[in-house]
Amino acid sequence: MTHPSWILLRGLARECRYWGDFPKQLATRLNAQVQCPELYGNGIYHQQKSATFVADMVDQLRREVTIRRPVYLLGLSMGGMIAIEWAARYPREVAGLALVNSSSTLNPFWLRLRPKAQLEVGLALLMSRAQRERLIYRLTCNYRHDSDTLLPGWIHYANQYPTAHSNFARQLVAAARYRVPASNLPVKPLVLCGLQDHLVNPLCSQTLAQHLRVSLHQHPRAGHDLPHDAPDWLLSKLARYSDQQGLD
Repeated sequence: MTHPSWILLRGLARECRYWGDFPKQLATRLNAQVQCPELYGNGIYHQQKSATFVADMVDQLRREVTIRRPVYLLGLSMGGMIAIEWAARYPREVAGLALVNSSSTLNPFWLRLRPKAQLEVGLALLMSRAQRERLIYRLTCNYRHDSDTLLPGWIHYANQYPTAHSNFARQLVAAARYRVPASNLPVKPLVLCGLQDHLVNPLCSQTLAQHLRVSLHQHPRAGHDLPHDAPDWLLSKLARYSDQQGLD
C-alpha cells in the first residue's frame, strides 16, 4: 500500500520546529510520510541569504526534499504562496494543495497584514528575541493554555538560529510581490482560515478561495497559527481532502 506524502511549508521567518508536534499528528492521522524543508534564512539555514522571489524559494525547497511520487503541499501563511507557486510550476509533482491563512496581491496590504499587526511587527524588530517570541505568540495563537511549555521552546529556537533582520526583510519582499498565477492549478486546492486571525485578515483567504473557485473552510475561534489552535479540526479537513483527491 502506498502512503501519501506531505510537505509542510511554514510562513515568514519561522523555522520548521514551530510546527510543534503537528507533523507527527499528521503522519499518524493520515498514515503519511511528512517532510518539513527549511527555507534559506530560517532555522539551520539562518546564515544563508533568503530569496526575494517566491519562485526561487520553491526551487531551493525542492532541493531539500525527496519527491518519489506526487505529494500534498500544506502551506501556512507565506508557505501557502510557496505551495501555490510549486503546484503551478511543477504540476506533475503535486497531488493536493492545502492553503492555511494565506494571502497574495489579490488583497491590499492592510488586509494582508492588519494595521495594528503592522505596528507590532515593526516594534518587534526592536525587541529582544524573548520579547519578540511572546509578541508573536500573542499575535498568532488564540489558545494560550500552553504558554508555559511552548514559549521557552520558541525562545530557544530564536536564540539558537536567529533570523537576521535582513532576511526577514527579504522574505517580506518576496511575499509582498507574489502574484497568484492566472492559469489553472493542477489540483483543486483546500483553502482554510481562522476567523479570529489577528495577523492576516480572513478576507484574504476568502478572496483567494473565490479566485481559485473553491469553498473556504473557516474555524470560528482559531487564529493565524491554525495547526496550533485547532489541530484536530485541521487534521479532519486534511484527511477528508486527501481521501477525495485519492478518488479523483
